[in-house]
Amino acid sequence: MLIDTHCHLDDAKFNTDRDEVIRRADAAGVKYIINVGSDLENSKNAVAIAKKHANIYATVGMHPHDARMLDEAAFTEFKKLAKEQKVVAIGEIGLDYYRNLSSKSDQANVFKKFLALAKDTNLSVIIHSRDADKDSLNILKEYKPDKAVLHCFAGSLKMLEEVLAIGYYISYTCAVTFKNADNLRELVKNTPIERMMLETDAPYMAPQQFRGKRCEPAYVAILADEIARLKGLSVDDVARITSFNAYNLFGVGEKPTAQTAKNTIAYKIRGSLYLNITNRCTNKCSFCVRNYTDFVKGHNLRLEAEPTVDELIKAVGDPAKYKQVVFCGYGEPTMRLDIVLDVAKKLKAKGANIRLITNGHGNLINKTDILPKLKGLIDELSVSLDVDTKEKYNKICQPDFGPGTFDKVKEFTLEAKKYIPSIEATFLDMDGIDIDKCKQIASELGVNCRIRKYNEVG
Repeated sequence: MLIDTHCHLDDAKFNTDRDEVIRRADAAGVKYIINVGSDLENSKNAVAIAKKHANIYATVGMHPHDARMLDEAAFTEFKKLAKEQKVVAIGEIGLDYYRNLSSKSDQANVFKKFLALAKDTNLSVIIHSRDADKDSLNILKEYKPDKAVLHCFAGSLKMLEEVLAIGYYISYTCAVTFKNADNLRELVKNTPIERMMLETDAPYMAPQQFRGKRCEPAYVAILADEIARLKGLSVDDVARITSFNAYNLFGVGEKPTAQTAKNTIAYKIRGSLYLNITNRCTNKCSFCVRNYTDFVKGHNLRLEAEPTVDELIKAVGDPAKYKQVVFCGYGEPTMRLDIVLDVAKKLKAKGANIRLITNGHGNLINKTDILPKLKGLIDELSVSLDVDTKEKYNKICQPDFGPGTFDKVKEFTLEAKKYIPSIEATFLDMDGIDIDKCKQIASELGVNCRIRKYNEVG
């Protein structure tokens, strides 16, 4: 299921075939559409269209181009519209210094008025910001909307980092597919999929193969393909995660059930199946996703009970369907070593390729050398060293086993080469981590090195 989180179906370009456009979107897998208001008239039209179609929702707002035209009478009407049942956000509102069709002061005043309205109505905000990064951020930091998305994002990397740090979402259009959009594609690569949404901004911004023609919501499917390629995910991953994001921000779409229910013990990402066997861990990493969410790639990994061997085998089904079966989950798998060994043995008998992602504490946890037991069962081992020095490891990862743990993890990684065919040490690209030194550590251990983005999980 895909959601077009920003389009303008009320535009006159859709007057002759609007219903057919909506049907084409549904056929392309775009099951929900948010029709965005940008002045009073089309905000009213957006609400009217939403009332007519069960799968379409509306927003109300004033585009910064038209800020000079807002008066108190119009704003009173906006306040009434905001209370309509199918209105899910205030927007699009913001600043646009590219054309300056309204003065900067008018734009700022209107932006602030609508941010206050969003707070009063408890609605999310859709933000338009073009060539106005600094002022947009200053106003957002002043008014602090609870939930917001920057639509049609094409700002600087610095702007992206600041918006993500505040906690807002980023939305991309089919402009990502343009031949000359390398800068946009780089922004996509630096945006966690968990903070991303998809939009067409139709009738504008048609994808590369339809440049110069009218855009429409069905083209979200084309955008999802490109996002999947850039993020190294499957289209199903992109659809699931971005739809979950849209539900969180707007309440639009089907209420997530299976992927958000607790006790998810097997979950698919890309072509691999991940097994979530425990939430317990012997590190208390400051960067860990568990500190701020139960979700990874749209799956709720918070366990109410740790799964049994039989439950895990049943959840996997036929392992031949997957590129790999991965012991990972929301905790340290070797805390349940017997389960890992038993499940791995049963899956290997069915021809599975198996990877174990670990913090490298297995010997310390089990008070014995576990590596010989993994021989013939684990095809690939990923050891999370995370940082470049033991001092940083102690501070950032806070291991239960104390100051000597970093060296023990390196010893574990080195020794693993005797038993496991493929081994990688993984590190984070956090500020203050010397990546060259990380690569040197992996080289000295004689294992592969992979640098993980600290804000990307799964």
